Parts: sequence; structure tokens; C-alpha cells
Amino acid sequence: MLRTLRTALSRILIALFLVFSFSGLKAAPNLDNGKKVFEQNCTSCHKLGGVLVGPDLSGVKKRWPDQKKLHDFVKNPAAYIDKDPYIKGLQAKYNAVMAVAPLKDDQIDDVLAYADAGGTAAAAAPAAATGAPAQVYAPVPQDNSWLRYMFYGIVILLIVSFYYTNKLIRNLTKNSKDNEDNKPEEPFTKSGLQKINAVLAPLFLIVWFGLILYESSIHSKFLLPESASDVGVEIDRLFNITAMVTGMVFVIVQIVLFIYTFRFRHKDGQKAYFYSHNNKIEFVWTIIPAVAMAALVLYGFKTWQKATSNPEDHPVLVECYAYQFAWEFRYPGPDGKLGKTDFRLIDMATNPFGIDFKDPASKDDFITKELHMPVNRDVKLVLRSRDVTHGAYLPHFRAQMYAQPGMENRIRFKPIITTAQMREKLHKPTFEYEMACNQLCGSAHFNMRRVVVVESDQEFDAWQKTFKPFYATYSENNKITALK
Repeated sequence: MLRTLRTALSRILIALFLVFSFSGLKAAPNLDNGKKVFEQNCTSCHKLGGVLVGPDLSGVKKRWPDQKKLHDFVKNPAAYIDKDPYIKGLQAKYNAVMAVAPLKDDQIDDVLAYADAGGTAAAAAPAAATGAPAQVYAPVPQDNSWLRYMFYGIVILLIVSFYYTNKLIRNLTKNSKDNEDNKPEEPFTKSGLQKINAVLAPLFLIVWFGLILYESSIHSKFLLPESASDVGVEIDRLFNITAMVTGMVFVIVQIVLFIYTFRFRHKDGQKAYFYSHNNKIEFVWTIIPAVAMAALVLYGFKTWQKATSNPEDHPVLVECYAYQFAWEFRYPGPDGKLGKTDFRLIDMATNPFGIDFKDPASKDDFITKELHMPVNRDVKLVLRSRDVTHGAYLPHFRAQMYAQPGMENRIRFKPIITTAQMREKLHKPTFEYEMACNQLCGSAHFNMRRVVVVESDQEFDAWQKTFKPFYATYSENNKITALK
């Protein structure tokens, strides 16, 4: 068996060597595949030989000689907007941010080759006619990430580990053939290896817990601030209780596990005591977790019921309408009622919500691009989606609910801290509450962010008065269309 294991390790080493030796080799770009990938992922914003939403991609490899930086930009455009002047200039020129393209390196190479082959002539003609020099990209310094060096270190460590493991197995194989007069060295005997593992166990426990504490200390600054809603306070309390109970059990079990590994390690002449089972112990450690889990589940159900129930005290009603790729909000007018909607009435130009204006309650509704809420009043959010499933996520209020096509979902909470108060608490004068979509709803998913404002009743009422009913705009648009 040892010989088989040694052979397997040798083959793994050879395989690793071959993988890392040939990992740098690349196949020639495939123009047909490049055309296919371009048409599937790029044509909504780019074309060859002209400008659509974004710049012309013809000759992009010549304008951007740093191919690695170009690959990284395609995979994560937002990471380079602020630190790269060329990309920042493109964003300002075209007033757009490139969506993340889920492409592999070979697919990007194919698209670049296709763009160079198919767009060179088309791009050269306008430049020659105008005499304008082509804009050349001056790349920022190469990004030598520490992750790359960590990866190299891990690979080296794996190779060294395989080497010494192979050496250890060879020694064990050799020593197993020796007679009693030529005993193997202590570290390579069965009992010797068990002693080594037993001593390393508590050391590993100390290092492991130390790293957990270190990780917690350096990332604690990224935790959300205190909850800004009444339901959020309950959710935080439930989370803390759950973390405390499960955390205590985890720590105790791990300490007992590693200490027992050391305490009851192998000793020559000592025989383990066989203990099959104990009904009382089995009963106790089954009932206690069951009771604890039942209590947590019931507390969670109570909190969830509070978050999804209908408020009784005339809540502020807001419809959150999601579509690719933005949120818009509809507020009721003085009557406090939202008008009916019908998906068959949706018109992207004049009536994107599909509001039914035959319902009298709809004629005073108004639409905004910011979510405003008064402090210390119940708020009920009604969620709808025009196209795909979106996730309404308000992290500072600990609120999240899906917006799905063809149905209405709702969630309620009471804001308890205004935006101004939270800015004072955090000492951040530019702080804003936000609402985002936490479902991958498409290529421009990152655009689905809206500012949320919590303010006093007086400020909220004054803000509402700055809007006129959407019905007035709808009527004006229809009159203009009729005149045309």
C-alpha cells in the first residue's frame, strides 16, 4: 500500500510539473468564436467601424498595448475607473460605465482578434479623412498584486510538501522490510507519528483561534452600523443570540476535540477503554440542541412575521418598481392610496408602471428616483418587477425582499434614525442610506442602486410637495402624441 501511495504522489508531482510548464502556452485566437462572443456580449454597446453607446472597438489592441490590463478591465471595469486616466476619460466622453463581461481570457483574445481583423479598414478611413491622430492608450504601471506572489508561495509549499511526504513514505517502506535488530528511527514509527500529531494538535488550535481573532479584528470595520429600523433591531438581536449560542458550542467542541487528541495520544503499553454508549448522555445531548433550535426558530418566525405583516397605523405606502437596470418609486397622493396597475397598460415611453388611470386613486400618485421615508412611522414597501427577479436590499434597515414579475411582495419596518443622525453617529458627513438589488439580474446589475433618505415628518411633507402627479405628465404626453 505504501508503495502504491508513493507511486501516486510521484505521478501527482509529474502532473503538477507538466501543468505549470505548459500553462503559459496559448492557442491561436479563433476568429469565428470571436465573432460569436462579440455578437452575444458586446453588440448592445459596441460596434466595429463606428460608435454606438461605447467606443469603436476596431483596432482596440493597438490603442491598448497592455493586454493583461485590458483583460482585467473587461472582467472588472469598476476597479479601473478612478485610477486610470484613459478609462476615466472614456467614461466622461461616452457618459457610460462598461458592464462586467463574464468572459474567459481565451474568449477575450478571440474577440480582440476578431475586432482587429474585421474593423481595421473601417476604422482607418475616418482617421485618414480627418487627419486626426489615433488616441493611444498610455497604460498605468503593471498591477503586481500580492495575491500572485501568495499563489506562487502556495505552489512552492505544495511541491516541498509532496517531496518530504514522498521521502517519508520511502523511509517507511524501507524500514518495514528491516528486521527487529535494525529498528526504524523514532519519528518514522507508527507511535512516533502519532506523538507528533498529538503535540501539533493543541498548537494548531492556538494558531487557528489566533488567526480567527486576527481576521475578526481587521475586518470588523466593515460591519454594518447599528440598525436604523425597529425590525432591524430585532433581527440584530436574533443574529447575536444565534451567533453566541452556536459560537460557544463551536469553541467548546473544538477545544475538547484537540485537547483530547493530545491527552489520550498513543502510549506504549496503554490500552484504550471501550465504551459503547450511554442512553442518558444520548438523551441529554439530543434534547438540549432540540430545545435551543426550537427557541431560535420560534423567535425568528416572530421577527419575520413582524417584518411582513400589514401595519395597522396608516403606514407610509411606497411602491418599489424594479426593471433592468434601475429602481423607481411610486407614492400615493393626499388620498394615501396607490392606484391600480395592469401589465397590459405598460408603455415604456408614457406609462412604464402600467398605471390604470381609470382608478381615481391613481390620479394623484407621483413617481421618484429616490426613496424618502419619515422617521418613526411605519413604512410599507410594495415590490413589483417588470422583467426578471430583483432583490430589494436595504442593509442599514436589515430589510430584504424579492421583486418578482406578475406578483406583489411586501415588507414593512419603521425607520428610527434619520440620515442626519446616522451621519453624526458615524462621523461621516457624506453618508447615505442605500437600496440595492442583491440578485444577479443582468449585465448592468451594478447600476441598481438608489439613495434612501430618512427625514422628519416636516421635511418629508415638504419633499412630497415638490412633485406633481404622474397623471398630469401622462396626459401631456398623450396630447403631444395626438397632435403629432
